[in-house]
Amino acid sequence: MADVVAAQRNERNVAASDHDDEKRSVSDIASTEPEQVGPTYKSRGVVGVEAIARAAKESASGRKSLWLLAACVYITNWIAAMAASVTASFSVYATSSFNQHSNGLAMLSVATSIIGSVSLPFLAKASDVWSRPGIYGVCLIAQIVGYIIILKSPTLAAYVVGNVAVTIGRSGYTQINSTLIADLTPLKYRGLAQGLITTPYLATVWFTSEIVQALSAPGKWRWGYGMYAIIFAVTWTPAIFVMWHLERRAIKSGLVDIDTARTGADDTQVEKVAKAKVPIYRQILQVANELDTVGLILMGFGWSLLLLPFSLAPQAKGGWNNPSMIAMLVVGALCLLCFPLYEWKVARYPSAPNRLLRNRTFVTAVIIDFIYMLAGYLQLLYIASYCFIVTDITPRNWNYFNNVLNMGQVDSSGPQQAWEMIAGLLMRYTHRYKFVQIAGISVRIIGYGLLVDKAGSRNLARLVMSQLLAGAGSAFSVIGSQVGSQASVPHQDVALAISLLSLWSSIGAAIGNSIASQVWQNNMPGNLRQYIPTGLANDTQIAGFFADITSIKAYDFNSDVRQGAIKAYEETCFPLWAAALGLSFLALLAACFQTNFYLGDSQNSFDHKDTAGHVVKEARNEHVEATGWRRYLRFWDL
Repeated sequence: MADVVAAQRNERNVAASDHDDEKRSVSDIASTEPEQVGPTYKSRGVVGVEAIARAAKESASGRKSLWLLAACVYITNWIAAMAASVTASFSVYATSSFNQHSNGLAMLSVATSIIGSVSLPFLAKASDVWSRPGIYGVCLIAQIVGYIIILKSPTLAAYVVGNVAVTIGRSGYTQINSTLIADLTPLKYRGLAQGLITTPYLATVWFTSEIVQALSAPGKWRWGYGMYAIIFAVTWTPAIFVMWHLERRAIKSGLVDIDTARTGADDTQVEKVAKAKVPIYRQILQVANELDTVGLILMGFGWSLLLLPFSLAPQAKGGWNNPSMIAMLVVGALCLLCFPLYEWKVARYPSAPNRLLRNRTFVTAVIIDFIYMLAGYLQLLYIASYCFIVTDITPRNWNYFNNVLNMGQVDSSGPQQAWEMIAGLLMRYTHRYKFVQIAGISVRIIGYGLLVDKAGSRNLARLVMSQLLAGAGSAFSVIGSQVGSQASVPHQDVALAISLLSLWSSIGAAIGNSIASQVWQNNMPGNLRQYIPTGLANDTQIAGFFADITSIKAYDFNSDVRQGAIKAYEETCFPLWAAALGLSFLALLAACFQTNFYLGDSQNSFDHKDTAGHVVKEARNEHVEATGWRRYLRFWDL
């Protein structure tokens, strides 16, 4: 293999030299990223899914099997959409039932964002090392266990632990779905496939509101979670079996050799891997190295310990002077400092290899989604609570409002919703993604701008329109980031690229949650005390309003207590919404520097190979890169 790899490198050097003397072809320009080098191997999971793709290309039964797999995945996504639509509303009831609404929502959001996101690179690499269906099974078990814990949770801590398990399973499920779509669809259909699989959210918005209405009575919220432990087990098991069966049948048919190491150049450059007996502890160590276990643990602990104190400090004895809070901040900071050093000097298989860090399109996609989630959660964390108090809305209609965002907004650690389909159609017929990205960010800015007006902040129509615009713009933007980042890497790196994009997006969400939580906890109690007349509520009642917002909802809408609370909510939320608007312009700037790849029949624009691993030639490629001083203005290529 070493000889083959060396030969490849020599060929690449010769090609690069020739390009210095000759005018580059537009195909070469569009299909490469500066200074990026691809991997020289394909892992078991990638080879297995390419076997499914080859079977689909070479026989009618293989194509039927691929459609069967798509149907199974679509059914599971219906169930996931139902669960997401219902449980999003029950978190307010759950945290209020523990008398810790404000702190509980913040703690829940930070914990699920960080731990759920850090698990993604583990699951992505595991799906490469083992197989896609195997990780599907792990995600199913995590969600079932999580829902059972929530059903029986006696405390807020148990409720958060259950949600963390559910989030790991849900995030992993979304990750594997995105990976399968990237594995099995060419670039021109990539965005459309991502959109089609999320169309269940158009329907679940409406009938799940009836479920929320039926279970909104005190104590019944638990079954809003618990019923999915049964539903998931029944509906997901067939999908996992179908995936496993198709991969196994494709490999046994001899289309590929699963024990073969590939050079990535073509199907003839192959060298058999010697099957040697390796001690079990060496196998475990090898897998741990491939998963970058130490590095990901450092990053996970670092972000968790650094951000959780913002939610825990207000309830801790002594607040920020509590030794535990100080220790968490110090240890978290040290872990984050050690993480890049470990990845640079020690890690044999780093979570973010240099070839990705030198990939301009991938890095800008990470920046865009990080800022999007940071800004988004500044306005998102408490907007449901805000609408619950400042409008005279019923639980059913309130759930409709919550799901307006689910219909449009795309969360990288969560479900991908229906606006993606429109973006996918635009990409399919224009064969470009960059204008969709820029248009999406611009629309999101308009949506955020509608909130930054105190005169209209109580208007339900404006609140709904703001979330519709922000959601539609977010969907366009995130599908642009996904397609662009996937186009810029070879097939072997697709799962890793998807997971890292989701990871840093979720970290952005966690930071946004922490900031919003700190602003809320520092300002809301004082604002409630300031705007609610002293003669109508004492300090104990004010503390109760802060801990359980349903106690505010019990007051008549036109009462002085309710109107004072509305004013307090406005004063607390306005700075968060203004900050979200300002940050969004940074994402717009980053989008201008992306490479505008042609979206054609290849699986990626790095090596122009299709989903089965065969080299394809695009029918046309109109990308022309700017030269001279214009090359620093990447938005030149729209």
